[in-house]
Amino acid sequence: MEGMGKRLSAIVTTVTGSEWLQIALLLALIFVLLMPSLRAGFIWDDFSQIVESPTIGDPSLIPFYFTHNVVQSAGGEGRGAPGVDLYRPLFMVSLTAIHTVNGPDPFWFHLGVLAAHLLVCGLLWALALRWLGSHIAAALAVLFFACHPVTAEAYLWSSAISEPLAAAGLLAATLLLDRGCREGPGGMQGWLAAVAAGAVLLAGLLSKEAVLLALPAASLFLVAVRGVRARYLAPSWLAAGVFLVMRALALGGLQAGGADGEQRLQALRNYPVLVIDGLRAMLSMLPIGIRHLSWEYDAVGWGLSLAAATLCALFLCIAVALRRTTPLLLQAVLVTGLMLAPIALVSTIPGWGGFGRYLYLPLAFTTLALAEVGCGLQQWINRNRPQLRLAIPLMIAAVLVVEQVGLRQALWVYSSQENLARSAIEIFPDGPDGYEWLGNVYLERDDLPSALRCYRQATERGPELYRPRHNLAAALLYTGRPEEALEQLAIAEKRHGTTIDGSMIVVTAMMQLGQWDEAADRLLDALEEAPNDPALRGLAARLLAEHPRPEALRARLVAVPSG
Repeated sequence: MEGMGKRLSAIVTTVTGSEWLQIALLLALIFVLLMPSLRAGFIWDDFSQIVESPTIGDPSLIPFYFTHNVVQSAGGEGRGAPGVDLYRPLFMVSLTAIHTVNGPDPFWFHLGVLAAHLLVCGLLWALALRWLGSHIAAALAVLFFACHPVTAEAYLWSSAISEPLAAAGLLAATLLLDRGCREGPGGMQGWLAAVAAGAVLLAGLLSKEAVLLALPAASLFLVAVRGVRARYLAPSWLAAGVFLVMRALALGGLQAGGADGEQRLQALRNYPVLVIDGLRAMLSMLPIGIRHLSWEYDAVGWGLSLAAATLCALFLCIAVALRRTTPLLLQAVLVTGLMLAPIALVSTIPGWGGFGRYLYLPLAFTTLALAEVGCGLQQWINRNRPQLRLAIPLMIAAVLVVEQVGLRQALWVYSSQENLARSAIEIFPDGPDGYEWLGNVYLERDDLPSALRCYRQATERGPELYRPRHNLAAALLYTGRPEEALEQLAIAEKRHGTTIDGSMIVVTAMMQLGQWDEAADRLLDALEEAPNDPALRGLAARLLAEHPRPEALRARLVAVPSG
C-alpha cells in the first residue's frame, strides 16, 4: 500500500516548488479580482434550487439525488423541459454540503462556486504549463479564462457550480492521463493514473452530463498528440458507461431524446449559428448577462444556418490543416462543436435562459489554443520581424484591460435579480423574460403599478407563456381589478390548464366580485387535486368566514377527502 501511495503521489505531483508559488500567486490575484462576488445575493434558479428547496440541506437525502433528476432532487415535480432532463447528483450534493454551513446564506454559496472556479484555474494552469512550455503564456491564458465576462455566468452564479465541478473532473482526468500514461515506462503507475482519471471524470459527469461530449476530442488529442497509450483511456470510457447506466436507471431511460421532430429540426437549424455565436462571444467577450436563445434565434432561417455551417466547416478545415503546428486549435474546435450540440436543443425551449455557462469548458480549451497560436506568432515575429516584437504583448495587455472592464459589468449584472433582469432586457428587448423578472422584483417591493407594467410587457412579447400572464393576473387582482385578472387567467388556462396558484387567484377574484358559489366550486375542484395544500386550506377558511351561506359550503368542504 505504501508503494502504491508513492506512485500515486508521483503522478499528481506535476509542478516544482517555485511553480507552486507561481500558481498560488496567480490564484490569489484571481480571487482578489472576483472577491466582490461574495457580496452578491441569490438570483434566478437559486431561489428554486437553494432558497425554497425542501430537500437541500438534509444529508440524509443524498441517496435520493442519485435516483432522481435535478427538478425532483430540488423538491419539484416532472422534468426540466420538453425533450430535456437533467441528472446531476453531485451538483445537488455540493449544494447540500454548502447549505449545512449556514443555511441559505449567499456568501457561502458564492464562496463555494468561486473555490470550484479556482480549482479549475489551477488545473488549467498545470495543463497549460505542460502543453505550452511557457510560464508566462500559461499564466496569461489562465488569467484570460478566469475573468472572462461572458462565462462569468458559470462562476458568479451559485446554482452554476455544476459547470466548474464538471470542468474540474475532465481537466483533472486529462492531467492525470497526460502525466502518467504517456509513451515510456507505464506499468502500475500508468494504471493508477488511468483509474484515478476515470474516477475524477465520473465525478465530473455526475456534476454535469455535458462533459461527456468533450471526452472524444480530449481522448483523440491525448493519444494522437500527447502520446498517451490508448489502453489507458479504458477506465475513463468505462466511467462514461457507468454514468450513462446510472442516468438511465434514475430517469427511466436516457430521456434526452424526448423532443419531437419539429423541435429537433429547429435544433439542427440553430446548431451552426450557435457554434459561430459561441466562438464570437469567447473572442469578443460580449454580451454580458443572461441570454434566452429561443427568442433570439426565433428569426433564424435556413439561409443563415447554411452560412454559419459553411463557416464552421471552414474553421474545422483550418484547424485540421494546422494540426501539426497548433494541435490545440483542433482540440478547441472539436470540444466547442461537440459540447454545444445539446445546447442547440435547449435553444428551442422558450424561457430557457443561459449562454455563457455553456461556453465555460470550451473556453478553457479555446484559451489554450489561443495561447499556442500567440506563442507561435511571437516566435515568428522574433525571427522575421524583430521590430514588431512588442505587438503581441501589447495586444494581450489591451485584451486583458478590456476584459477587466467587462468583468466589472459582469459582477454588477450577477449581483442581484434586478440587475440580471435589466441586463436581459438590454441584451434582447424583444424577449419576455427580463420584463417578467423585473416585474417580480417590483412585486416584492409592493410597487404594484411598476410590476403591472412589466408583466404587460412580458405578455406582449411572450403571449403563449403561462407564468408572465399568471403574474399579470395576480398584479391586476392586487390592484383592485378582479375582472381583468379573471380574463388573463382564462387565457393562460385555456392553453396550459389549471394550477393551484391559478386557482388561488381565481377564487380570490370571484370573492371580490361576490361570485360566492363560483368561488366555492373552483376552490373545491382545486382541493380535489391537492386536499392538503396549506394555501388552499387557508383560502377555504377565509371563504367560510366571508361566504353569505357558510353552512352549505362547510358541508361541501367536509366531504373533500384528505390526502
